[in-house]
Order: sequence, then C-alpha cells, then structure tokens
Amino acid sequence: MAGLSSLQSSFSSSLSTLSERERRMVLVAGIAVALFVTFMVTFTFSNKADAIRKRTAEKVLALDDVQGLAAGFREQKAAQQALEQQLAASNVRLISFLEEKAKKSGLDLGSINPRADEPLENSKIVMSAVELTLTDVKLNRLVDFLAAVEAGPGIVKVKNLRLEPRVKDESVTAWLTIATYHLK
Repeated sequence: MAGLSSLQSSFSSSLSTLSERERRMVLVAGIAVALFVTFMVTFTFSNKADAIRKRTAEKVLALDDVQGLAAGFREQKAAQQALEQQLAASNVRLISFLEEKAKKSGLDLGSINPRADEPLENSKIVMSAVELTLTDVKLNRLVDFLAAVEAGPGIVKVKNLRLEPRVKDESVTAWLTIATYHLK
C-alpha cells in the first residue's frame, strides 16, 4: 500500500510541474491509451468467443452426424440380426423342397443337378444351390412354382432364370438356378 501511495504522490508531483497544455495532452494520451487497451481486450475476447462458438457449432454438427450414424448402425444391426436368426432357423432340404413345390404347382421337375456348397465372401453364410431344367411347362404354372419357392420357409431365392419360349405349344423351357442360404 505504501508503494502505491508513493507512486501516486510522485505522479501528482510530476503532473503539477507540467503546464496546462501539457496536462491536457497527457490526459488525452492517457484516455487514448485506455481506449486502445479496452478495444484490444474487447476485440481479443470477442474473437475468442467467436472461435469458441464456431468450434462448438462444428462439434454439435459432428455430434448430430454421429447420432445419425449410430441410429443407422442400430437399424442395420437389427436387420442383420433378424437375417442371421432367419438363416439360423433355415434348414431347407432344397431338392425335396423343390419337388414338393413342383408337385403342388403341377410340374414335373426335369433334371436336378446339385452344386457344391460354397461359402459367401468374408462371411459365415453358406449357399447351397441346384440347377433345374423344366421342359415344356406352361408359363402360369412356372410363375406359381417360382412364387411358391421364394415364399417358402427360410431363405430360398431364384438366382438365375433363362427361358426359351415354345410358341407352337404355348409353353416354355426354363433353366433355373435356385439357392438357399444357411449359417456355417
């Protein structure tokens, strides 16, 4: 406290030695310095506050993106789990299944050639497939057969279908590849 009072007394004694004009110049210079310091402090705080607001807005946007991705991930994970449950429950004996569906549709299965089971890339899913040849079948019976096959239990899909129409007989010859999927 004593240092502050001695500084104040030395400042007032220096001011008393100045002329009126010099006192005004010192006062104006002091006000200018005070305004400059106030401006710099305010400007610096304003820039810092703006930078903080900008970073906060960017982080909020990033957080919104993450929340959207998390929701999408949950939906995809639920769909994957449902598909895996369906695959785990899938125990379709493809040849007997196809013979049963063909009999219900009124078709006679021509040649049935089973293919070797093949695992799908980078997964624990195995595809079992057969190749069929149906000769001289009516198109409506073929459509009924294919609908019944894909609507059956488990996951059974027509992978490949090639048709050759027989206009004279109003029938088609069909070459099919039908597959079912299950977990290893």
